[in-house]
Amino acid sequence: MTLARNVFGILDRSAESSYGARAAVGFEGRTRTFVELRDAALGFAGGMHDLGVRPGDKVAVMMGNRLEWLEVFFGLSALGAVCVPVNVLLTGPEIDHVCRDSGARHLVMDEIASRSVAALDVDFETVVVVGDASAPRHARTAAYPDVVGGRLPADHVGPALDDVFILYYSSGTTGLPKAATHTHDGVLWNAIGQVQGLSLTPQVRYAVIPSFSWAAGFHNLVLGLVWIGGYSEVRRTGGMTVQSIVEGVEHDRITHVMLVPSLLRELVSHPELMERLSASALEWIVTGAEPVPRAVIEGVCRGIPDVDVCQGYGLSEFPTIATVLMADEVFDHEGSAGRALPHTDLAIRAADGEIRRRGTGELLVRSLATMVGYHERPDQTAEAFRDGWLHTGDLVELDADGFITIVGRTKDMIISGGLNLYPREIEDVITALPGVVEAAVVGVPHERFGETAVAVVVTDDPDFDSAVVESACAAQLASYKRPRVTIVRTEPLPRNANSKLLKRELRPWAVEQLDARPEN
Repeated sequence: MTLARNVFGILDRSAESSYGARAAVGFEGRTRTFVELRDAALGFAGGMHDLGVRPGDKVAVMMGNRLEWLEVFFGLSALGAVCVPVNVLLTGPEIDHVCRDSGARHLVMDEIASRSVAALDVDFETVVVVGDASAPRHARTAAYPDVVGGRLPADHVGPALDDVFILYYSSGTTGLPKAATHTHDGVLWNAIGQVQGLSLTPQVRYAVIPSFSWAAGFHNLVLGLVWIGGYSEVRRTGGMTVQSIVEGVEHDRITHVMLVPSLLRELVSHPELMERLSASALEWIVTGAEPVPRAVIEGVCRGIPDVDVCQGYGLSEFPTIATVLMADEVFDHEGSAGRALPHTDLAIRAADGEIRRRGTGELLVRSLATMVGYHERPDQTAEAFRDGWLHTGDLVELDADGFITIVGRTKDMIISGGLNLYPREIEDVITALPGVVEAAVVGVPHERFGETAVAVVVTDDPDFDSAVVESACAAQLASYKRPRVTIVRTEPLPRNANSKLLKRELRPWAVEQLDARPEN
Protein backbone atom coordinates (compact mmCIF):
# COMPACT_ATOMS: atom_id res chain seq x y z
CA MET A 1 0.00 0.00 0.00
CA THR A 2 1.29 3.43 -0.96
CA LEU A 3 0.09 6.31 1.19
CA ALA A 4 -0.02 9.94 0.23
CA ARG A 5 -0.11 12.63 2.91
CA ASN A 6 -3.50 12.47 4.60
CA VAL A 7 -5.31 12.15 7.93
CA PHE A 8 -4.46 8.46 8.25
CA GLY A 9 -0.80 9.41 8.00
CA ILE A 10 -0.73 10.99 11.46
CA LEU A 11 -1.89 7.71 13.03
CA ASP A 12 0.52 5.68 10.90
CA ARG A 13 3.37 7.97 11.93
CA SER A 14 2.58 7.55 15.63
CA ALA A 15 2.24 3.78 15.26
CA GLU A 16 5.73 3.66 13.75
CA SER A 17 7.21 5.94 16.42
CA SER A 18 8.88 5.15 19.74
CA TYR A 19 5.48 5.42 21.47
CA GLY A 20 3.60 3.12 19.06
CA ALA A 21 2.98 0.55 21.81
CA ARG A 22 1.53 3.19 24.16
CA ALA A 23 -2.22 3.43 24.67
CA ALA A 24 -3.74 5.96 22.27
CA VAL A 25 -7.43 5.69 23.18
CA GLY A 26 -9.62 4.02 25.76
CA PHE A 27 -13.28 3.23 26.23
CA GLU A 28 -14.91 1.66 29.29
CA GLY A 29 -11.89 -0.35 30.36
CA ARG A 30 -10.65 -1.25 26.88
CA THR A 31 -7.73 0.48 25.17
CA ARG A 32 -6.04 0.54 21.78
CA THR A 33 -2.37 1.28 21.30
CA PHE A 34 -1.34 3.39 18.32
CA VAL A 35 -0.25 0.22 16.53
CA GLU A 36 -3.51 -1.60 17.31
CA LEU A 37 -5.60 1.35 16.19
CA ARG A 38 -3.59 1.71 12.97
CA ASP A 39 -3.88 -1.99 12.15
CA ALA A 40 -7.63 -2.08 12.86
CA ALA A 41 -8.14 1.01 10.67
CA LEU A 42 -6.24 -0.59 7.80
CA GLY A 43 -8.26 -3.78 8.28
CA PHE A 44 -11.51 -1.81 8.05
CA ALA A 45 -10.28 0.03 4.98
CA GLY A 46 -9.45 -3.28 3.30
CA GLY A 47 -12.80 -4.79 4.27
CA MET A 48 -14.73 -1.83 2.86
CA HIS A 49 -12.68 -2.08 -0.34
CA ASP A 50 -13.67 -5.76 -0.57
CA LEU A 51 -17.32 -4.68 -0.28
CA GLY A 52 -16.93 -2.40 -3.27
CA VAL A 53 -16.32 0.96 -1.58
CA ARG A 54 -13.88 3.06 -3.57
CA PRO A 55 -12.03 6.36 -3.05
CA GLY A 56 -14.48 9.26 -3.19
CA ASP A 57 -17.50 7.15 -2.24
CA LYS A 58 -19.65 8.63 0.55
CA VAL A 59 -20.03 6.50 3.69
CA ALA A 60 -22.58 7.58 6.31
CA VAL A 61 -21.62 6.71 9.88
CA MET A 62 -24.20 6.69 12.65
CA MET A 63 -22.79 5.35 15.90
CA GLY A 64 -22.47 6.29 19.50
CA ASN A 65 -19.01 6.95 20.87
CA ARG A 66 -16.97 3.74 20.93
CA LEU A 67 -13.56 2.47 19.86
CA GLU A 68 -14.90 1.23 16.53
CA TRP A 69 -15.75 4.83 15.56
CA LEU A 70 -12.03 5.69 15.64
CA GLU A 71 -11.19 2.64 13.54
CA VAL A 72 -13.86 3.61 10.99
CA PHE A 73 -12.69 7.25 10.92
CA PHE A 74 -9.05 6.43 10.21
CA GLY A 75 -10.00 3.48 7.99
CA LEU A 76 -12.08 5.66 5.67
CA SER A 77 -9.18 8.09 5.59
CA ALA A 78 -6.76 5.37 4.50
CA LEU A 79 -9.20 4.12 1.87
CA GLY A 80 -9.88 7.59 0.49
CA ALA A 81 -13.63 7.37 1.01
CA VAL A 82 -15.61 10.37 2.27
CA CYS A 83 -16.88 10.10 5.83
CA VAL A 84 -20.39 11.48 6.49
CA PRO A 85 -21.01 11.54 10.27
CA VAL A 86 -24.73 11.49 11.08
CA ASN A 87 -25.60 13.38 14.24
CA VAL A 88 -26.93 10.79 16.69
CA LEU A 89 -29.55 13.25 17.94
CA LEU A 90 -31.22 13.78 14.57
CA THR A 91 -34.70 12.48 13.80
CA GLY A 92 -35.73 10.27 10.89
CA PRO A 93 -36.51 13.05 8.35
CA GLU A 94 -33.28 14.86 9.22
CA ILE A 95 -31.23 11.67 8.82
CA ASP A 96 -32.96 11.00 5.51
CA HIS A 97 -31.98 14.49 4.34
CA VAL A 98 -28.32 14.02 5.34
CA CYS A 99 -28.05 10.67 3.55
CA ARG A 100 -29.77 11.88 0.38
CA ASP A 101 -28.07 15.27 0.26
CA SER A 102 -24.60 13.78 0.75
CA GLY A 103 -25.14 10.97 -1.72
CA ALA A 104 -24.07 8.36 0.84
CA ARG A 105 -24.59 4.87 -0.57
CA HIS A 106 -22.98 2.98 2.28
CA LEU A 107 -23.75 3.02 6.02
CA VAL A 108 -21.90 2.03 9.18
CA MET A 109 -24.24 1.80 12.17
CA ASP A 110 -24.56 0.51 15.71
CA GLU A 111 -27.45 0.05 18.15
CA ILE A 112 -27.97 3.76 18.64
CA ALA A 113 -29.04 4.07 14.99
CA SER A 114 -31.31 1.02 14.73
CA ARG A 115 -34.67 2.69 15.33
CA SER A 116 -33.95 5.76 13.18
CA VAL A 117 -32.47 3.80 10.29
CA ALA A 118 -35.39 1.35 10.19
CA ALA A 119 -37.71 4.18 9.14
CA LEU A 120 -35.42 5.58 6.42
CA ASP A 121 -36.48 5.54 2.79
CA VAL A 122 -32.90 5.30 1.56
CA ASP A 123 -31.51 2.32 -0.31
CA PHE A 124 -27.94 1.70 0.85
CA GLU A 125 -25.72 -0.55 -1.21
CA THR A 126 -23.93 -1.77 1.90
CA VAL A 127 -24.66 -1.63 5.63
CA VAL A 128 -21.93 -2.51 8.10
CA VAL A 129 -23.39 -3.51 11.47
CA VAL A 130 -21.42 -2.82 14.65
CA GLY A 131 -22.49 -4.57 17.86
CA ASP A 132 -26.10 -5.74 18.15
CA ALA A 133 -27.63 -3.23 15.73
CA SER A 134 -30.56 -4.24 13.52
CA ALA A 135 -29.83 -3.41 9.90
CA PRO A 136 -32.49 -2.14 7.50
CA ARG A 137 -34.36 -4.79 5.57
CA HIS A 138 -33.39 -5.48 1.96
CA ALA A 139 -29.88 -4.11 2.50
CA ARG A 140 -26.68 -6.06 1.92
CA THR A 141 -25.25 -6.29 5.40
CA ALA A 142 -21.87 -7.20 6.82
CA ALA A 143 -20.85 -7.70 10.44
CA TYR A 144 -18.11 -5.37 11.60
CA PRO A 145 -15.77 -8.16 12.85
CA ASP A 146 -15.85 -9.66 9.35
CA VAL A 147 -15.16 -6.33 7.66
CA VAL A 148 -12.29 -5.24 9.89
CA GLY A 149 -10.22 -8.25 8.86
CA GLY A 150 -9.71 -7.04 5.30
CA ARG A 151 -6.59 -5.93 3.49
CA LEU A 152 -6.11 -3.11 1.01
CA PRO A 153 -4.58 -4.00 -2.37
CA ALA A 154 -0.81 -3.68 -2.45
CA ASP A 155 -1.02 -1.01 -5.13
CA HIS A 156 -3.62 1.09 -3.30
CA VAL A 157 -2.70 4.78 -3.18
CA GLY A 158 -4.10 6.78 -0.29
CA PRO A 159 -5.84 10.12 -0.71
CA ALA A 160 -3.95 13.36 -1.29
CA LEU A 161 -4.09 16.48 0.85
CA ASP A 162 -6.63 18.24 -1.34
CA ASP A 163 -9.01 15.26 -1.54
CA VAL A 164 -12.30 15.57 0.34
CA PHE A 165 -12.34 13.55 3.55
CA ILE A 166 -15.36 14.50 5.63
CA LEU A 167 -18.73 16.28 5.43
CA TYR A 168 -20.08 17.89 8.60
CA TYR A 169 -23.72 18.85 8.48
CA SER A 170 -24.77 21.96 10.34
CA SER A 171 -27.28 21.92 13.16
CA GLY A 172 -29.95 23.42 10.97
CA THR A 173 -30.59 26.57 13.03
CA THR A 174 -31.91 28.33 9.93
CA GLY A 175 -33.41 25.42 7.97
CA LEU A 176 -32.33 22.04 6.64
CA PRO A 177 -28.71 21.16 7.51
CA LYS A 178 -26.02 21.83 4.93
CA ALA A 179 -22.63 20.15 4.89
CA ALA A 180 -19.27 21.81 5.38
CA THR A 181 -16.82 20.05 3.07
CA HIS A 182 -13.38 19.39 4.54
CA THR A 183 -10.25 18.08 2.85
CA HIS A 184 -7.48 16.08 4.47
CA ASP A 185 -5.36 19.22 4.38
CA GLY A 186 -7.91 21.30 6.30
CA VAL A 187 -8.39 18.61 8.93
CA LEU A 188 -4.63 18.38 9.49
CA TRP A 189 -4.25 22.15 9.78
CA ASN A 190 -7.07 22.19 12.33
CA ALA A 191 -5.26 19.57 14.41
CA ILE A 192 -1.75 21.02 14.28
CA GLY A 193 -3.08 24.49 15.07
CA GLN A 194 -4.40 23.14 18.37
CA VAL A 195 -1.16 21.35 19.18
CA GLN A 196 0.70 24.64 18.99
CA GLY A 197 -2.00 27.04 20.14
CA LEU A 198 -3.11 24.99 23.16
CA SER A 199 0.41 23.78 24.05
CA LEU A 200 -0.60 20.12 23.86
CA THR A 201 1.95 17.54 24.97
CA PRO A 202 2.14 13.72 25.00
CA GLN A 203 1.32 13.85 28.71
CA VAL A 204 -2.22 15.13 28.06
CA ARG A 205 -5.06 12.74 28.98
CA TYR A 206 -8.24 14.06 27.40
CA ALA A 207 -11.82 13.02 28.19
CA VAL A 208 -13.87 12.94 24.99
CA ILE A 209 -17.32 14.18 26.01
CA PRO A 210 -18.71 15.39 22.63
CA SER A 211 -20.19 12.86 20.24
CA PHE A 212 -17.89 11.70 17.46
CA SER A 213 -20.78 12.56 15.13
CA TRP A 214 -20.13 16.25 15.87
CA ALA A 215 -17.16 18.24 14.59
CA ALA A 216 -15.99 18.79 18.17
CA GLY A 217 -15.78 15.02 18.74
CA PHE A 218 -12.71 14.21 16.67
CA HIS A 219 -11.47 17.68 15.92
CA ASN A 220 -11.10 19.15 19.39
CA LEU A 221 -7.81 17.74 20.72
CA VAL A 222 -8.31 14.08 19.69
CA LEU A 223 -6.50 14.25 16.34
CA GLY A 224 -3.82 16.53 17.74
CA LEU A 225 -3.15 14.02 20.51
CA VAL A 226 -3.02 11.12 18.05
CA TRP A 227 -0.42 13.13 16.16
CA ILE A 228 1.89 13.73 19.14
CA GLY A 229 1.30 10.65 21.30
CA GLY A 230 -1.27 11.85 23.83
CA TYR A 231 -4.22 9.85 25.18
CA SER A 232 -7.99 10.19 24.72
CA GLU A 233 -10.52 8.48 26.98
CA VAL A 234 -13.81 8.16 25.10
CA ARG A 235 -17.11 8.59 26.93
CA ARG A 236 -20.28 6.78 25.90
CA THR A 237 -22.84 8.88 24.05
CA GLY A 238 -25.86 9.96 26.09
CA GLY A 239 -26.72 9.89 29.77
CA MET A 240 -23.85 12.20 30.67
CA THR A 241 -24.08 13.97 34.01
CA VAL A 242 -21.68 16.22 35.84
CA GLN A 243 -21.42 13.55 38.53
CA SER A 244 -20.36 10.87 36.04
CA ILE A 245 -17.88 13.25 34.37
CA VAL A 246 -16.22 14.02 37.70
CA GLU A 247 -16.03 10.31 38.51
CA GLY A 248 -14.41 9.66 35.13
CA VAL A 249 -11.90 12.46 35.59
CA GLU A 250 -10.87 10.94 38.92
CA HIS A 251 -10.76 7.33 37.73
CA ASP A 252 -8.90 7.91 34.45
CA ARG A 253 -6.54 10.64 35.70
CA ILE A 254 -7.89 13.07 33.11
CA THR A 255 -5.95 16.30 32.63
CA HIS A 256 -8.05 18.00 29.93
CA VAL A 257 -11.78 18.11 29.27
CA MET A 258 -14.28 20.08 27.21
CA LEU A 259 -17.58 20.98 28.90
CA VAL A 260 -20.44 22.74 27.12
CA PRO A 261 -22.02 25.72 28.95
CA SER A 262 -25.02 23.69 30.17
CA LEU A 263 -22.69 21.31 32.01
CA LEU A 264 -20.72 24.23 33.43
CA ARG A 265 -23.94 25.75 34.77
CA GLU A 266 -24.73 22.48 36.51
CA LEU A 267 -21.18 22.19 37.85
CA VAL A 268 -21.37 25.64 39.45
CA SER A 269 -24.39 24.51 41.46
CA HIS A 270 -22.42 21.60 42.96
CA PRO A 271 -19.51 22.98 45.00
CA GLU A 272 -18.72 19.50 46.33
CA LEU A 273 -18.01 18.30 42.76
CA MET A 274 -15.79 21.30 42.06
CA GLU A 275 -13.87 20.49 45.22
CA ARG A 276 -13.29 16.94 43.94
CA LEU A 277 -12.05 18.28 40.61
CA SER A 278 -9.64 20.54 42.46
CA ALA A 279 -8.12 17.45 44.09
CA SER A 280 -7.93 15.45 40.83
CA ALA A 281 -5.36 15.40 38.02
CA LEU A 282 -7.47 17.87 36.02
CA GLU A 283 -5.47 20.83 34.72
CA TRP A 284 -7.62 22.41 32.01
CA ILE A 285 -11.27 22.93 31.04
CA VAL A 286 -12.33 24.52 27.78
CA THR A 287 -15.90 25.55 27.10
CA GLY A 288 -17.68 26.91 24.07
CA ALA A 289 -20.50 26.05 21.60
CA GLU A 290 -22.31 29.24 22.64
CA PRO A 291 -21.51 32.39 24.61
CA VAL A 292 -20.99 31.53 28.28
CA PRO A 293 -22.50 33.91 30.86
CA ARG A 294 -19.85 35.71 32.86
CA ALA A 295 -21.41 34.55 36.12
CA VAL A 296 -20.85 30.91 35.12
CA ILE A 297 -17.18 31.40 34.19
CA GLU A 298 -16.56 33.29 37.41
CA GLY A 299 -18.28 30.57 39.45
CA VAL A 300 -16.14 27.84 37.96
CA CYS A 301 -12.93 29.83 38.41
CA ARG A 302 -13.75 30.40 42.09
CA GLY A 303 -14.77 26.77 42.65
CA ILE A 304 -11.75 25.19 40.92
CA PRO A 305 -8.96 27.73 41.44
CA ASP A 306 -6.13 25.37 40.47
CA VAL A 307 -7.69 24.35 37.15
CA ASP A 308 -7.29 26.55 34.07
CA VAL A 309 -10.72 27.45 32.69
CA CYS A 310 -10.63 28.63 29.08
CA GLN A 311 -13.37 29.76 26.77
CA GLY A 312 -13.11 28.92 23.10
CA TYR A 313 -14.89 29.79 19.89
CA GLY A 314 -15.07 27.58 16.84
CA LEU A 315 -17.15 26.45 13.88
CA SER A 316 -18.15 23.24 12.14
CA GLU A 317 -16.75 25.02 9.07
CA PHE A 318 -13.41 24.96 10.97
CA PRO A 319 -11.29 25.81 12.82
CA THR A 320 -13.21 23.97 15.54
CA ILE A 321 -11.18 26.03 18.02
CA ALA A 322 -10.44 29.33 16.32
CA THR A 323 -9.95 31.45 19.44
CA VAL A 324 -9.24 30.77 23.09
CA LEU A 325 -9.33 32.96 26.17
CA MET A 326 -6.56 31.54 28.31
CA ALA A 327 -6.97 31.17 32.06
CA ASP A 328 -4.63 34.04 32.87
CA GLU A 329 -6.69 36.34 30.62
CA VAL A 330 -10.14 35.59 32.02
CA PHE A 331 -10.41 38.34 34.60
CA ASP A 332 -8.81 41.06 32.48
CA HIS A 333 -11.08 40.22 29.55
CA GLU A 334 -14.32 39.06 31.14
CA GLY A 335 -16.89 37.84 28.65
CA SER A 336 -14.36 37.52 25.84
CA ALA A 337 -13.89 34.41 23.70
CA GLY A 338 -10.17 35.15 23.49
CA ARG A 339 -7.68 35.62 20.69
CA ALA A 340 -6.99 33.68 17.53
CA LEU A 341 -4.89 30.52 17.57
CA PRO A 342 -1.78 30.62 15.36
CA HIS A 343 -3.51 29.02 12.36
CA THR A 344 -6.35 31.57 12.33
CA ASP A 345 -6.68 35.18 11.18
CA LEU A 346 -9.61 37.40 12.28
CA ALA A 347 -11.32 40.56 11.07
CA ILE A 348 -14.78 42.11 11.15
CA ARG A 349 -17.09 43.45 8.49
CA ALA A 350 -18.48 46.67 9.87
CA ALA A 351 -21.97 48.03 9.26
CA ASP A 352 -20.66 50.11 6.34
CA GLY A 353 -19.39 46.95 4.63
CA GLU A 354 -15.71 47.66 5.23
CA ILE A 355 -13.37 44.94 6.53
CA ARG A 356 -11.45 46.08 9.62
CA ARG A 357 -9.08 44.68 12.22
CA ARG A 358 -11.00 46.16 15.11
CA GLY A 359 -14.50 47.33 15.91
CA THR A 360 -17.98 45.81 16.00
CA GLY A 361 -19.34 43.76 13.12
CA GLU A 362 -19.67 40.29 11.64
CA LEU A 363 -16.72 38.07 12.51
CA LEU A 364 -14.59 37.03 9.53
CA VAL A 365 -12.21 34.06 9.70
CA ARG A 366 -9.34 33.07 7.42
CA SER A 367 -7.48 29.83 8.05
CA LEU A 368 -5.89 26.93 6.16
CA ALA A 369 -8.11 24.74 8.35
CA THR A 370 -11.36 26.20 7.01
CA MET A 371 -13.71 24.15 4.83
CA VAL A 372 -13.47 24.37 1.05
CA GLY A 373 -17.20 25.07 0.77
CA TYR A 374 -20.71 23.81 1.37
CA HIS A 375 -21.46 20.48 -0.31
CA GLU A 376 -23.14 21.10 -3.69
CA ARG A 377 -24.24 24.62 -2.69
CA PRO A 378 -22.14 26.96 -4.83
CA ASP A 379 -24.29 30.04 -4.13
CA GLN A 380 -24.07 29.62 -0.35
CA THR A 381 -20.34 28.90 -0.64
CA ALA A 382 -19.80 32.10 -2.61
CA GLU A 383 -21.83 34.07 -0.09
CA ALA A 384 -19.85 32.63 2.83
CA PHE A 385 -16.43 33.32 1.27
CA ARG A 386 -16.84 36.88 0.09
CA ASP A 387 -13.56 38.82 -0.29
CA GLY A 388 -11.50 35.80 0.70
CA TRP A 389 -12.89 35.57 4.24
CA LEU A 390 -15.32 33.10 5.79
CA HIS A 391 -18.31 35.08 7.03
CA THR A 392 -19.39 33.43 10.27
CA GLY A 393 -22.69 35.21 10.88
CA ASP A 394 -21.54 35.95 14.44
CA LEU A 395 -21.60 39.53 15.64
CA VAL A 396 -18.50 40.41 17.68
CA GLU A 397 -16.44 43.19 19.15
CA LEU A 398 -12.80 42.85 18.08
CA ASP A 399 -10.46 44.99 20.14
CA ALA A 400 -7.02 46.39 19.42
CA ASP A 401 -5.31 43.45 21.17
CA GLY A 402 -7.15 40.87 19.08
CA PHE A 403 -9.68 39.73 21.69
CA ILE A 404 -13.19 39.00 20.45
CA THR A 405 -16.38 39.28 22.46
CA ILE A 406 -19.42 37.54 21.01
CA VAL A 407 -22.30 39.98 20.89
CA GLY A 408 -24.75 37.66 19.15
CA ARG A 409 -25.70 36.54 15.67
CA THR A 410 -25.98 39.13 12.93
CA LYS A 411 -29.52 37.89 12.36
CA ASP A 412 -30.26 38.25 16.09
CA MET A 413 -29.29 41.91 16.29
CA ILE A 414 -32.31 44.05 17.18
CA ILE A 415 -32.79 47.44 15.50
CA SER A 416 -35.14 49.48 17.65
CA GLY A 417 -35.92 53.02 16.60
CA GLY A 418 -32.78 53.04 14.44
CA LEU A 419 -30.53 51.94 17.31
CA ASN A 420 -28.67 48.63 17.39
CA LEU A 421 -29.31 46.36 20.38
CA TYR A 422 -27.02 43.40 20.99
CA PRO A 423 -28.85 40.60 22.85
CA ARG A 424 -25.70 39.15 24.41
CA GLU A 425 -25.03 42.36 26.37
CA ILE A 426 -28.53 42.26 27.85
CA GLU A 427 -28.43 38.51 28.47
CA ASP A 428 -25.21 38.86 30.48
CA VAL A 429 -26.96 41.20 32.90
CA ILE A 430 -29.96 38.90 33.32
CA THR A 431 -28.11 35.57 33.69
CA ALA A 432 -26.10 36.99 36.58
CA LEU A 433 -29.27 37.33 38.68
CA PRO A 434 -30.09 34.76 41.39
CA GLY A 435 -32.70 32.24 40.30
CA VAL A 436 -32.05 32.63 36.56
CA VAL A 437 -31.20 29.30 34.91
CA GLU A 438 -30.87 30.75 31.43
CA ALA A 439 -32.14 33.73 29.47
CA ALA A 440 -32.51 34.93 25.90
CA VAL A 441 -33.38 38.30 24.43
CA VAL A 442 -35.23 38.43 21.12
CA GLY A 443 -36.68 41.18 18.96
CA VAL A 444 -40.44 41.35 18.38
CA PRO A 445 -42.40 43.72 16.13
CA HIS A 446 -43.23 47.15 17.56
CA GLU A 447 -45.59 49.62 15.94
CA ARG A 448 -43.49 52.68 16.73
CA PHE A 449 -39.89 51.44 16.89
CA GLY A 450 -40.04 48.64 14.31
CA GLU A 451 -38.62 46.17 16.82
CA THR A 452 -38.31 46.03 20.56
CA ALA A 453 -36.44 43.72 22.92
CA VAL A 454 -38.20 41.05 24.96
CA ALA A 455 -36.40 39.00 27.62
CA VAL A 456 -37.32 35.33 28.06
CA VAL A 457 -36.13 34.10 31.45
CA VAL A 458 -36.02 30.47 32.57
CA THR A 459 -36.11 29.98 36.33
CA ASP A 460 -36.48 27.12 38.78
CA ASP A 461 -37.54 29.51 41.56
CA PRO A 462 -41.34 29.50 41.99
CA ASP A 463 -41.14 32.90 43.70
CA PHE A 464 -39.05 34.56 40.99
CA ASP A 465 -40.18 38.13 40.35
CA SER A 466 -39.56 39.61 36.90
CA ALA A 467 -39.19 43.00 38.59
CA VAL A 468 -35.60 42.07 39.49
CA VAL A 469 -34.83 41.85 35.78
CA GLU A 470 -36.21 45.31 35.19
CA SER A 471 -34.24 46.71 38.13
CA ALA A 472 -30.96 45.13 37.06
CA CYS A 473 -31.33 46.30 33.47
CA ALA A 474 -32.26 49.80 34.60
CA ALA A 475 -29.12 49.95 36.74
CA GLN A 476 -26.70 48.58 34.14
CA LEU A 477 -28.06 49.36 30.68
CA ALA A 478 -28.97 52.47 28.73
CA SER A 479 -32.71 52.98 28.46
CA TYR A 480 -32.93 51.99 24.79
CA LYS A 481 -31.25 48.63 25.53
CA ARG A 482 -33.64 47.55 28.26
CA PRO A 483 -36.20 44.84 27.46
CA ARG A 484 -39.69 46.30 27.28
CA VAL A 485 -41.17 43.04 28.59
CA THR A 486 -39.86 40.07 30.58
CA ILE A 487 -41.52 36.68 30.07
CA VAL A 488 -40.82 34.09 32.77
CA ARG A 489 -41.04 30.36 32.09
CA THR A 490 -39.87 27.09 33.65
CA GLU A 491 -39.36 25.14 30.42
CA PRO A 492 -35.82 25.13 28.98
CA LEU A 493 -35.15 27.33 25.98
CA PRO A 494 -35.49 25.59 22.59
CA ARG A 495 -32.23 24.17 21.27
CA ASN A 496 -31.14 22.09 18.32
CA ALA A 497 -29.37 18.73 18.32
CA ASN A 498 -26.04 20.42 19.14
CA SER A 499 -27.53 22.38 22.06
CA LYS A 500 -27.45 25.70 20.20
CA LEU A 501 -30.23 28.12 21.08
CA LEU A 502 -32.99 28.38 18.48
CA LYS A 503 -34.08 32.00 18.62
CA ARG A 504 -36.05 31.51 15.41
CA GLU A 505 -38.42 29.33 17.44
CA LEU A 506 -38.34 31.56 20.50
CA ARG A 507 -39.40 34.73 18.66
CA PRO A 508 -42.84 33.51 17.50
CA TRP A 509 -43.43 31.97 20.91
CA ALA A 510 -42.69 35.31 22.58
CA VAL A 511 -45.05 37.10 20.17
CA GLU A 512 -47.82 34.60 21.04
CA GLN A 513 -47.28 35.17 24.75
CA LEU A 514 -47.47 38.93 24.31
CA ASP A 515 -50.59 38.74 22.13
CA ALA A 516 -52.32 36.62 24.78
CA ARG A 517 -51.78 39.19 27.52
CA PRO A 518 -54.90 41.13 28.51
CA GLU A 519 -53.22 44.51 28.06
CA ASN A 520 -52.69 43.69 24.38
